[in-house]
Parts: sequence; structure tokens; C-alpha cells
Amino acid sequence: MAPSRWFFKRWRADLRFQCRVFSTVVDWTVALYLVIPGLILLAERYIAWWKGEAAWVAEVPSLLLWAAAFLFSWSGPFRLYLEPADQLFLMQRSDWMRTYTVTGLWFGWGKRALESGLFLGLLSPFLRYEIDSSLSFVGMGLFLWQAKACLALVRRLLAGMDGMLRKGLMTVFTLVLGGAAFVWIGEDGHPFGFYAGVAVLAGCWSLLAWLRSRQKGVLFTEIDYDQAQRMRWAALLLQTSGVVHQRFWVMKRPWLFPRSTPLFRRRTASRIVAEAVIKSFLRSGRQLVPYFQLVAFCAVALLVTPTVLRWGCWILFSFLFSLWGRSVWREWRSSNGMFAVWAQSGFKVRGAFQKAVFVLQQIGFLPLSAVMGAVTFGPWGMVWMIGAGWAVSWYTVSLFARRECQAPSKQPLEYPSEVEEGR
Repeated sequence: MAPSRWFFKRWRADLRFQCRVFSTVVDWTVALYLVIPGLILLAERYIAWWKGEAAWVAEVPSLLLWAAAFLFSWSGPFRLYLEPADQLFLMQRSDWMRTYTVTGLWFGWGKRALESGLFLGLLSPFLRYEIDSSLSFVGMGLFLWQAKACLALVRRLLAGMDGMLRKGLMTVFTLVLGGAAFVWIGEDGHPFGFYAGVAVLAGCWSLLAWLRSRQKGVLFTEIDYDQAQRMRWAALLLQTSGVVHQRFWVMKRPWLFPRSTPLFRRRTASRIVAEAVIKSFLRSGRQLVPYFQLVAFCAVALLVTPTVLRWGCWILFSFLFSLWGRSVWREWRSSNGMFAVWAQSGFKVRGAFQKAVFVLQQIGFLPLSAVMGAVTFGPWGMVWMIGAGWAVSWYTVSLFARRECQAPSKQPLEYPSEVEEGR
């Protein structure tokens, strides 16, 4: 079998695997009641946007649109679909390996074109208020395509670098410099800037692809990377469903509470457990990054939605952050085996749950309440909306605590010896 056909066979096998993973979540009931209505609603909204309901975008700073476009260009992995068995044969045939890699590079280049086209088509009703000529629109599409293809190779090369500090600094430097150049070209909006950027990025992609096709000694790293990318959705599904509980990643020297300072002055069992849950969350980079990403997304949603819908979103966000806090509580509980013993010894589970989830919910919901007050009532509205957010949070968390910590059976534990003796 030719290396090119070998690559596409691997790609089809991976596509079938990912479809099986998603089919375990999206069965016929989910598709009938959620996916299909969601697609119909999206199509209806898309038509409405083209009819003029997206005119409010003209008041949004164009900087935000171009920043979102750059984040889209930065996202997405670059894969060659390598497997562990390739080290036995493919590693010994350098000519086959080069052909296989070149096929993967060109396939990734074309795949970025499809992704960029879909992204551009989805945002076309909004971008027409920023781009006034078809020549500029085509230039932007080509520029977005080449930027995404080039950044995919850059990110893959950065991921293979040695040294966490060096890799982090180079990643931040590339992200800042590339984002500034991308936004500057987009803000200018001149067709010459788009097509000049396309030419430069195409040259950079050609150089990076040539270097990648001749790079040696990276097969094992590429295999590990591909295996991790292959299983990322399956791992997320298993963690979300509770089948697999990922361990909390805690820094050896955390930035927050490095000396384990007590959070609550009064030291009771429920407060100590709540304190442990809160600190495990605040010291976990895996938890904090998506949490504050959600806070930023919700803040933008409050800024752009109409007044009536804004109040509904604010109440919904209260439940959403309470759900997030509950998931943190459940993960901490499942990773601490002694919790079941404490619960049987008369420990007040509801008090610990309510204190921990309330603090975790307040970390994100209070800033959103301040944004809500500033947008709706002005600067003074921030003050009393924080108080209103505190009250709404307390009521929401109380509802979750009542449902989560229902009173268990008060019968004492029976030991086998006692059962045999008839005690």
C-alpha cells in the first residue's frame, strides 16, 4: 500500500472512531429533542441575521471580531494519525515516512480551508458590516485560511520544544505577536493588506512544511501527541459521565493559599471540608482556566443581549455556576475515600456542600452581577446588583443543597459478625 493511501486509511479509521464516540452521547432521543431543534433554530437565526437583525454588530468594536477570528485561527490540532506500531516499520523507511508526512501536511492544509470557509460563512452576516467590498471579503477568507494553516504548524513545533519555561515564553511571544499582526491587518481592512498577508503566510507555511517533512527524531513525540488527540473526546466523555475521575492537578507551590491559611475563622467539620474543596479548586489550573473562560463568555453575553433577555441570562448564569460548583464538589468527594466514613459518623454534609458551592459560585457570579448592574443601571448599579447577586446565589445554592444532600437513612452500619449473631 502506498504511503498516501495509508494516511487516508488512518484518517477514515479515526473518523469512524470519533463518530462512535459521539454516537454514545447523541442517540435518537438527543438528536430528536435537542440537536434537530437546535439546528432549526440556528437556521432561523441565520436567515434573520441576513435580513438585518444583526445590525447591532456595527456598534461592537471591530477589534473584538478580529480577536475572535484570530482565536479561531489559533485553535485546532495538527495530526498525522500515527500509531505506536509505526516505529517498527515506518521508522525504518525514511522515504515512506517523508511521503506519509507530506501527504498529511497537504491534507491539513486543505482541511484548514474547509474549516475557515465554514467559519467565514457562519460569520458572514456580521462581517458584512465591517467589510464593504467583495475583493476584501475574498482576501479575508484566504488570509484566514493561510493563518490557520500556518499557526497549526507553528503550534505543533512549539509543542515539541524542550523546557517548560522556554516553550511557554515562545508560545506567549508567538500568540501576542501573531495576534497583534492579525488584528492590525484586519482593522486596516484594505485588500492589499489581506493579499500581502496571504503571500507572506503561504511562504511561511511552505517553509515550515519543508522543515517538518525533513525533521527527524520526533516520531515517538508525534505518536504520543496523536494518541492523546485521538482520545481527547472519549476522555472528556468518560470524565463528564463520572466513569473516570481525573485527579486534581495541584501546584507544589500554589499562587493562592501557599501556606494553607484558614479561610473560615470558626473551625467546624463542615467548614474544614468546605475549605478543602475551595482550596483544591483555586489551586487547580485545570479547573481555573475553563472557569474564567466561562466567566468571560457570560460577561460578553450580558453586554450584547437586550435588556429583557439579559435578566433571564443573569438568572440562568446563577444556576450554571452552581452546577459548576456542584461538579467540583462531586469530583472532590469521589477522590477522597474517607468522605463516606465521615458522612456515616454524623457529619453535616449539607452544611459543607452549601458553604463550598456558594463560595465557588460567587467567584464567577459576583463579577457578572457587577457587569449586569453597570450595563443596565450605570456605575451605581454595580453596588446594589452585587448584593442582589449574593441573595440570588444563596437561594440557588440552597436549592441545590436540598436536592444534593437529602437525608440518608439513619440506621447504623451493620457488621457481618453482628448480622450472623442476630444483633
